[in-house]
Amino acid sequence: MRRVFRPTILLATILTTGVLYGAEAAPGETNDSTDPADIDAAASLAAATSAAATITAAEAAAAADPKDDLGPDPAALDGRPATPLQRQVARRVTALVSPPDTKPTKPEESVPASLDHGIIGVLGSPAAGYTLVLTKGTDGKALISTIVKGLPTEAAAGLSFRVSERTADELRDAWVAVFAGDWQSSVDVTGRSMAVDLSPEREAVEVVLGGEAPPVGRADTMRQPLEGVPAEAVVVEYGGESGRASRVNDSAPHWGAAKITSGGTTCTSGFTVRGKTTGTLYSLTAGHCGANGSSWNSGTYYYGEMAGKANYPDYDQARLKGSTYAPTIYTDGLDNFSTRKVTGANNGEVGDSICASGTVTRSICGIKIKALNATFCDNPAVESTCTYYLLRGRRDDDRVITRRGDSGGPVYQRNSTQARASVRGIIVAFDMSGVRLFAERYTSISNHLNVTAVTTD
Repeated sequence: MRRVFRPTILLATILTTGVLYGAEAAPGETNDSTDPADIDAAASLAAATSAAATITAAEAAAAADPKDDLGPDPAALDGRPATPLQRQVARRVTALVSPPDTKPTKPEESVPASLDHGIIGVLGSPAAGYTLVLTKGTDGKALISTIVKGLPTEAAAGLSFRVSERTADELRDAWVAVFAGDWQSSVDVTGRSMAVDLSPEREAVEVVLGGEAPPVGRADTMRQPLEGVPAEAVVVEYGGESGRASRVNDSAPHWGAAKITSGGTTCTSGFTVRGKTTGTLYSLTAGHCGANGSSWNSGTYYYGEMAGKANYPDYDQARLKGSTYAPTIYTDGLDNFSTRKVTGANNGEVGDSICASGTVTRSICGIKIKALNATFCDNPAVESTCTYYLLRGRRDDDRVITRRGDSGGPVYQRNSTQARASVRGIIVAFDMSGVRLFAERYTSISNHLNVTAVTTD
């Protein structure tokens, strides 16, 4: 019924399903009663098309390393769970650095909202505690007092701060200058992808350009690569291979993280959702994988027709319709379960340890949420190639976590002892040769496509 390498622990029956708002609590954690996903919004429908990447035999072979044994011990990667109080603090911190629900349509509107609170970024995790990296002039003690207001005294013990030499206005101006293309005349970024984010480690706007560094006009070696922008307010890297990230014979009812193909294009399915107004079940994938109306198969089985793609690339997401879908995802690879039931959905918190599951790389865990407001552009010289307000993830050991062909695959937080997952979004892009991934966030998907995740107990 499923892929040819069907795991032995697959469930024999699909359990009764329902919609759950909010994340599944890991052991020792609790959930708030409300979730931003519970916001009804109609999806606009407009035709748009896009080329998608294909996978190579070399990439597929590199993704399946039989010597890799990083999956069986989730505690080693995910760390100890946060306490209920630590999780409350994490939600409040994450709210300050999260973007609004509506995506911008112009680069100058994509300046991270965290700067309005004087926050460049956050280091740490819910369980280990956070260091808030603040702009010059921000009162760190007052900010922490605001975050923990109404909580027990010990809530502040997990928060610290450091103040940068960069002001919020300097970083705002630097962000706008990047997208305005105010590069020094010797710099040529034509034809390169570009990922932009605020870096708390570097206390600057971080720009990663796709491809290898040129022999001359290298922006990463210039003290002041942008005209009129203070030195060190922008840091540039060349990140090698990058792109929109594009299992094998999955029959109905279809599961998420299955290999799906249309013509010569390979992508990955996301997870099962339900229309808020129609109740219809769908699956998901990345919008850049194809056009509305394109037909997708998983091996010999029909998987669905792409629909709902609109305002691409602002929103790199689409529905798959026309078959039956179930709330289970494939997680074979470096996860400790080869399949997981979907039991929750939200954006997660900064510093959370998450997993991603794509057709080529398969599942890999120990990815940390570094930001929720990243930008990825196929070509920085063309405004209409940028996707804003993305989740950015990376492992501490800089392991490759995404490859071409993984687009659309689910990003999720796992339960360490049970085959359960709470989804966080879908993979849409990568850079630094797969070391960093970018994902559409769950609430963006829910609001734009007018759907909610289908979950089971």
